[in-house]
Amino acid sequence: MRLVIIRSMNPRALPLLIGLGPLVVINLCYWLAAQNGSIPACIPYLDGCTSVSATGRHPPSSFLFRATMLPIAALIIIYWKLCAVWLRALGAAGPARAGTLFAIGGIGGLFLILYVTFLGSEGDFYNLMRRYGVTVFFGFNFLAQLMLAERVVTQTAALPALYWIGWLKLAICILMLVIGLASIPVMNFVADKDRIQNVMEWNFGLLMLGNFALTWFLWRATRFELLPAAALSRREDATGGDG
Repeated sequence: MRLVIIRSMNPRALPLLIGLGPLVVINLCYWLAAQNGSIPACIPYLDGCTSVSATGRHPPSSFLFRATMLPIAALIIIYWKLCAVWLRALGAAGPARAGTLFAIGGIGGLFLILYVTFLGSEGDFYNLMRRYGVTVFFGFNFLAQLMLAERVVTQTAALPALYWIGWLKLAICILMLVIGLASIPVMNFVADKDRIQNVMEWNFGLLMLGNFALTWFLWRATRFELLPAAALSRREDATGGDG
């Protein structure tokens, strides 16, 4: 009988990194930019004196913003791939639905890279790239988070630890949808729309990051781990060869 050592990889810290990392970085960038005089000093979540983008447009905060948000964008793509793997392992999604989830979330991550790449650049083309980048990032990640929450709520009713977290994620998605819909009349009918839109943007982003972080509880409750392909092969060989 052979002893086979299988080293699993624990991906559970990833949702916390994606959820809490940008929150710390963006607020630190805001503080640096305010200290440097690039943007006004306020509580942006309530006052809307500046946009999220403005925190990363000018040095020194722009260096920190790009250095951290580009890797975060790559981690978001990995996160959605792992969410698809997790749902399939849980039996909560088939290949097509899991693949769609990864595609939508992955595209959102790619457009975050586009947005961060052109942040701080001048010109109509760069403004267009930034606008498309941030819009698709927010929109597609919202859709992916909604899909994930729906799968958890509808497929895990017998598992309370997952079911209620799924409902919390779904409630956050509903709040995000309310903010998104409310921004339409604000853009078209409110005179001081910039300040209100900034408040909406800051809080929409806060809700989205919180939704990422909540996935930690789902993966922890199910003890989600990854086994390298080589380890799986060794385990199958050991099981089949020792009979």
